[in-house]
Amino acid sequence: MGKIIRTEHSKENPADNSDIDFTKVDQLTDDEMEERAKSDPDSLPFTDEELKHVKIKRRHQKDE
Repeated sequence: MGKIIRTEHSKENPADNSDIDFTKVDQLTDDEMEERAKSDPDSLPFTDEELKHVKIKRRHQKDE
């Protein structure tokens, strides 16, 4: 089993996703993403209290 690493990200310390290819994710519908998340045993659902503090920001595709 692998080691779990937790990192806090913020405006001052943003996540570096430059090595991730989001092409396949960009093709998924919201329903497909939700279904995959629900079927992922490592994806724990948020509690109602946690959801009160969640800020969701969708990644936007660059116009080419």
